[in-house]
Amino acid sequence: MPSSPYSVLFVCTGNICRSAMAERLLAGRLDVHSASVTAASAGTRAVVGRPMSSQTRPLVVAHGGDPDGFVARQLDERMLRQADLVLGMTREHCDRASTLEPSAFARIFPLMEFARGVADEADMSATDDADRWRRLVAIATDRRRRGVLKSMADDDVADPYGHSSAAFTEMARKIVPVIDMLVGQAGAQS
Repeated sequence: MPSSPYSVLFVCTGNICRSAMAERLLAGRLDVHSASVTAASAGTRAVVGRPMSSQTRPLVVAHGGDPDGFVARQLDERMLRQADLVLGMTREHCDRASTLEPSAFARIFPLMEFARGVADEADMSATDDADRWRRLVAIATDRRRRGVLKSMADDDVADPYGHSSAAFTEMARKIVPVIDMLVGQAGAQS
């Protein structure tokens, strides 16, 4: 009997820019034939039912993702219980997720902090290996517990919504290399 896929849930505020981009980039880099890892996203104050923002869509396409069919969702306890890894775009998103579902705390990290915590372990192995993702979470959790992994001032991915195209470019500049690194494509060209 096959096990359920390893699920990665990205969280931001409206779920139409940052977490939407991360979801669709990760999904685009996973082996669609295997489905042992899945990507999803939600917002703490989601613009429920809205498509990805018009300024995010071309960036997702330019970096190998597919924005078609995306619909914003509101974060809830069920999503947090079911996710194997929750990656918030800011510390505030992580705090909100932990408050909603305290049992998920050990699996919730700011995206940039998690990436920093596993960068030396994220090798070039298979992008869709659920065991690999479990190992990365165990490493980050252990490093956080030992105080080796700490928050940094620039861990937050700033919300570009309502700002210039430069803010969206900066969002992509932070998210794209992290997604590539997490799937074992460090240094990959998108």
